[in-house]
Amino acid sequence: MKRHRYHLTPHAKDETIPLRTGVIPKGNKVFLDEIEIDDDGTAQQTKGQRDAGNYHILANVWLSEFGEERLPGRWRLVTVEPDQDFQDSPIFTLLPPDRSSARSEANLTDYLKKERKKDDRTWLSPEYIAKTLHPLLMAGAIRDHNDLASHINERMMKPVLEAKDAAERKRHEEFEARAAAERERDLAKAEKDKATQAKEEAERHRLNAQQEKNAAELQWEEEFRAREAAERARDAAKEEKLEVVNRLAEVTNERDQMAQALAKIREGSSSGEVPKISLEVARQVTKPWPSRTGSDYMNIGIEASIEDVRQIGSKISLTYLDRSGNKQTVTDFGYHGFVQLVYNYLMSCKTEGRRAVFILTYRPDMKMRLAADTMMLANYVNLWRK
Repeated sequence: MKRHRYHLTPHAKDETIPLRTGVIPKGNKVFLDEIEIDDDGTAQQTKGQRDAGNYHILANVWLSEFGEERLPGRWRLVTVEPDQDFQDSPIFTLLPPDRSSARSEANLTDYLKKERKKDDRTWLSPEYIAKTLHPLLMAGAIRDHNDLASHINERMMKPVLEAKDAAERKRHEEFEARAAAERERDLAKAEKDKATQAKEEAERHRLNAQQEKNAAELQWEEEFRAREAAERARDAAKEEKLEVVNRLAEVTNERDQMAQALAKIREGSSSGEVPKISLEVARQVTKPWPSRTGSDYMNIGIEASIEDVRQIGSKISLTYLDRSGNKQTVTDFGYHGFVQLVYNYLMSCKTEGRRAVFILTYRPDMKMRLAADTMMLANYVNLWRK
């Protein structure tokens, strides 16, 4: 349906439309459709309005010619035929469709227009009308120009009343402050002597406390030095005992290994055979140390003669002569699979008849296994590459 363009007067744009719809038109044009001429509404106007050519129409009001923005509902509009000043018919005001309330509604917006012309009503802007007066109109708080006059007077008097209340509060606060100051001076005078006595008493307590603190610190320092000396003595004794135990174990192991090796030699000699067992049995080259991962695994460095080394899947299988001269086979414990550099090293030792140094890992509930991954750590690589 075609929309017909109309021109908004300042009264319609800035006062009646914001008051009745809460919308402030961005431009001076609106577009109407489904227009009906209301002769009965026109007849209810004053004689002066009828003589001026004003007449009422009912229509839908759109804010653009083709867009979807429109004022909600259907509206009564007061207009005239265009004259030489306008290309489009002007709209003087916007009223509800109900003719019974048209006169009081017109009086309301006429009063609003008059109030906005006063110099002290600059706050009565289209924005204030749309945001404040429109909700009051919809809620029934503003029904006619008398209600609007009451609202405006209240709004004008509010700063005056607030200033009066603020002045009264300030006088009361100043009185209370003077009274409080008087009380504070009296209390200060009464407390001054007490404060002097308390200061002297506190100084005596401070001197006594300092003397007690000095004595306690001296006693604590003496006890601390005594504890440190005792702890150093205990640590030294533990280390000495551990060294003795380790050395005794090494001597015992070496004695047992030699005895077993000699027994096998004698056994081979008595049978007329040449013994094939090497006297170069395995020996421990490091003390055991705990795993760096925080687990309960232990590691130890071993030097031994290599009998065989093979790749079994993604792990290394190593056979060496243990400390008893027996062949011992261990498999790789590593999580990361085959370690080529370690395998090459062990194979070269076997091929060249050299003894190899390698790391074994173990736990109380498992057999020893080759720690090929650990051998690759920078901390231990020089142990087996030498």
